[in-house]
Amino acid sequence: MGRPIRVSVPRRILSSENPVRQEYLNTIANMDLSIELFTPDPPRGHGPLGSFLNEELHNESAVERASQYDLDVESVHCTPLLSGCSSSGAKACADKVLDAQLGFQDQDSAQGPDDGGVSRYPYCDPSVFVFHPPRTYASENADLQRRRKQLVATFGNAQYRLESNENLDSVPVLTIENVCPRGPFEYLLTEESDIAKFEKATADLQREQPEDVEVPSVQFTIDLGHAPNPLAMLDAVGCPAHVHLHGSLPITETNRLQSIRDKYGIGDDVLRGLEEPPGEIQHLPPQDGQHDLGRMVDTLDSSGYNGPVVLELAPPFRTSETLRKTVYALRTAGW
Repeated sequence: MGRPIRVSVPRRILSSENPVRQEYLNTIANMDLSIELFTPDPPRGHGPLGSFLNEELHNESAVERASQYDLDVESVHCTPLLSGCSSSGAKACADKVLDAQLGFQDQDSAQGPDDGGVSRYPYCDPSVFVFHPPRTYASENADLQRRRKQLVATFGNAQYRLESNENLDSVPVLTIENVCPRGPFEYLLTEESDIAKFEKATADLQREQPEDVEVPSVQFTIDLGHAPNPLAMLDAVGCPAHVHLHGSLPITETNRLQSIRDKYGIGDDVLRGLEEPPGEIQHLPPQDGQHDLGRMVDTLDSSGYNGPVVLELAPPFRTSETLRKTVYALRTAGW
């Protein structure tokens, strides 16, 4: 048995009736792998009012369906924390964590209206929570370093909120994930030089606090597939808190991309749909990407990282056979 491997599973897959997807989930369970629940925004529904279902209802039902496959939700991956650099950021961040761990239950009928707040119960206990950093339009010319400082404060205050919540058995590690450049946006964490900028933002914020207030260190999820130079990214962060893994290839690598189409029996239009950022195909099986899997494993070893690697595979590669080949490739690389 090697070190832990986790599989990113979007919430909607857990309710899929597609036999290929169901076999995929069964294979994850049969290989004794756990999952990271990817929680995009709930569907808006139809009609002028859209969907009135709450986030925690979608999450709780997904966790319940995962348990039917004997799958444990060990970590949760959210969409961008868009309010992370605002005065409401800490509450928004803490609420997303709470809604992925706690459900609502009916109040005891014996209680009066003044007997306290809403009663909640735990249904999930993830160890790590992953957020994409906020984004801003490049045309805004925003002060990105000031926004990094605001985000550090948001995560620190969210952690204090969660630690004081008596309904939580444990508080997950809150992490920021590096992302690839997308469209007209600028992000706070895309390349290795941004790690030092976050460290400086933390130090600057700490100097402004009273002596008895400690600013928590920023914890990073390093996405090796999104990093322009994954080895440099790992070197900059030292030992990450969490790791995402998938392969990427420039669209100029026409021969290699054709071999992937042939290997997995998929069309050119399918691969083109995975182009992100422009000019690069991402979320391939990591053994088919441009970066050497063995070197990435060795670098993780050298950093002292002993957590899981989380496989983030695009839809065409979410099959039982591809998962088995990917896990074998990781094990062969020394993981």
